[in-house]
Parts: sequence; structure tokens; C-alpha cells
Amino acid sequence: MSTSKGIWFVYRSHYAGPLSRRVCRLDAPSVLAWFQDRIADARGAARPAEVADVELGGSVHGLGTFFEAVKKHQLPAPKSISALRKVLREHLRVDGGPDDLRLDDHALRVLTGDERVKLAYFFFDDEATREHATRLAFLMHEEAELPEGDADEGFTPPLFVPVLESSGGAGGEGATYACLLTFHGGRSIPGEAGVFPGVRLAGLAAHLRGVVPAAKPASWSADWLDTWPVELRLLRAMMDEGDAALGPALLRAAAYPLDAVVGQGNHTRLGIGPHAAARAEFEEAAAGQAPQGDPGQSFVRESEHVSLLCAHASARFGFQQWIFFDDRWAAENPDLAESILRYAREWDPFPWSDPSKRSAAEGAAEKQSGAWDEAVAGRAVAEARRYRPSERFAAGELLDHAKFGLGVVRRAEATTIEVTFRDATRKLAHGLTG
Repeated sequence: MSTSKGIWFVYRSHYAGPLSRRVCRLDAPSVLAWFQDRIADARGAARPAEVADVELGGSVHGLGTFFEAVKKHQLPAPKSISALRKVLREHLRVDGGPDDLRLDDHALRVLTGDERVKLAYFFFDDEATREHATRLAFLMHEEAELPEGDADEGFTPPLFVPVLESSGGAGGEGATYACLLTFHGGRSIPGEAGVFPGVRLAGLAAHLRGVVPAAKPASWSADWLDTWPVELRLLRAMMDEGDAALGPALLRAAAYPLDAVVGQGNHTRLGIGPHAAARAEFEEAAAGQAPQGDPGQSFVRESEHVSLLCAHASARFGFQQWIFFDDRWAAENPDLAESILRYAREWDPFPWSDPSKRSAAEGAAEKQSGAWDEAVAGRAVAEARRYRPSERFAAGELLDHAKFGLGVVRRAEATTIEVTFRDATRKLAHGLTG
């Protein structure tokens, strides 16, 4: 990683290599200065849409439209971050809402997309890099492998990670985190993450063969089930009895036409029964379909506590990634572990608050959601007790409310409790008799 004066550009794109991103060091003292220089270039360029392509390692979806507008309207270079924000909001193509363009003094973040997938890109300076080194660790990780790690200090995830609930498996020590950086069915960036409690990576293959994914009707449709992500049900189905590690099953899963199967409709009932039947169900669903990618280009990098699959999706889209790591790996590599989990759950690695664009109510809602994330981080959903007014609850206890969802008891009194839910903190009755 360069230590020379400059700024960073990272393009999070499914088209860009085994890790689906492009990392560049730019010769500019600030994000504002870089845009000032490129705007000056674009005003007289024969092909303004391409003025930054060489420097950024190739084209960036939507960015060229801004420089075309610069030439067309002979826009002057902005003299401040607020002026840059204004001109970007007016002329930069962003296929989303106003919150998908975020600019502060040290970083620009944009979420956009083409007709198939979401794409994101980031410009940020060294001060942002230093201040948010943990959040940026995986974004700036350029090697298509992860370091080894084995430590016993323990690891608490920085945000809520859904528990991958199942039946039939005995609980053990540790936890394994699954981060799925994939695209199908209209979903791409950020991705998806979940945790298998009571099992470490070395035991995950056997664990997957021995458990049955939890499944219940989705809240919005009785036909669709609330169960494991389809990638993990596929991985379980691809497990052979002799597999001691994930690697062989990961490569089998990479050769499966998952995008086509998901595109056929409701996939939530695939692979939710006994392991012996799961592969047959997936193979039947894939009848007549061929993978768009080249299985020969897919690869796995695996050690005792971490596993990375780079699956070749197609000649057009390149690769997608599945990452598995356990608490022992995370304890030795906490920055990478936290960054990977955020990468799979949030498109923007930086914290964000724009008071000028948020009402008091929106700011309060964001604060409430953050308090809920902090309260439930590292907690297993299976710990939650169903809320009933007749039950008694203690401070710190996790409960599940039929209307308000998962909550944490902040205060317990004789007949009332104060509970933090994602959308609000509420007072509820408890310990009622008669």
C-alpha cells in the first residue's frame, strides 16, 4: 500500500476481478482537488466521459455522465466540498435516491447500478483511511486470499448478524460467520451475512450434514419460507459424506447454475429437509440449466479457521465471493473480520450522518436503530423469549414481540419493562396475573 501523498479510489464492482473490486492510488492532495483537476480536463476534452478512465483503471458506471455534463454546460470547478456536493447531485448519474450519494470533507461514496447489479465506488483521503482503518480493511484488501489466524481472545461482531438457526445439531464451542457477496434475483450489493453458533470452521462440514435448516412461513407470503440463504442451502446439499472441509463442496456449489434456478421463482423450499435429499432437490431444480461461469476459473483459499471461495459467475460478470471464518480467526484478525461483516451488510463502509438532509425524526430513527444494533450485536436470536404480558423479564434479556420483533429489555420494574426495538423504545407490561 502506497504511503505517498494522494487519495484512494475503490470500485466495488462484480465485473472487476476475483474480489470484485478495483483499488487505485490517485495523485491528488484531496478529493476536492482531484475533481477540480478532472473538471478542468473535461471542459476541453474530445471525449469527456473518458477523462478519468486511465487513472481509475477503466470506466466507472455513471461517472462519465458527470464529465459529459461538465463539457456540455461548461461547468466551473467547485471551490468547496459543499459546491462539489451540489454539482454532483445535479449532474452525476446515480441510479437510486439522494442518500446513494454521500460526500463529506474526506470521502465521496456513490451507490449506483446498471440493469443487472448494484455497483459502488469510493474516493477518500488518507485522513479517512486512518480514522476508519478497521472499517476499510477488507475494502482495501487486494489479495484473493485471507491470512491465517488462530487466537482465543474472543470476538464480538460490530453489528447484528442473523443466526442461521437449525435443528438436529448439538451445540459446541465458538461460532462460524458466513458472508455471501453474491448477486441473484435482483440482490447484489451489499450481500448477506449470518452466523452458525456452536461450531467452528473445522467442524462446519459435518455440522451442515447433520442439521436441518430452520424454516417457517415468511411474514409476507405463506408460499415463501424464512430460512437459510439459498447459497448456504446449496452448500449443504453439495456436501459429500467424506468432506472434512468446505473446499470441495464450495467448488461444487460454484459449478451450479444458481442464478438460473433462483430466477425460476420460489427457491425457499429447496434443501430444507434431510441432507440425503437436499442434493437431489437442487439437481432436479437445475435440470436443463448450465452454469454461465467457467468452473475451472473458480478457486478456494482455505485454512483451518477461514475459507474464501471466488466463484466465476460468467464471462460478463466475473466473480462472486463466499467467505467463512470462525471466532478464532476473527480474534487474530479483528479488523478484517469486522470489515468483512460490514461489507456483507452495508454498502457504505463509512459512518454517515448528513444533518442538512435529515429531519429531526429521521435523525432520531437512525439513533434508535443504532442503539438496537448495539444492543443485539453478538446475541443469538434463539435466545429470545416470546413476549407475553404474563411472563416476567429481566434487564438485558432478549425477547421476541409478535408485532415489534426482536427487542432488548433495558429496564425492568414491578409491572412494566422498557424495551429497545429497532424502531422505538417502548414500555410494556410484564408479570401480569389473572
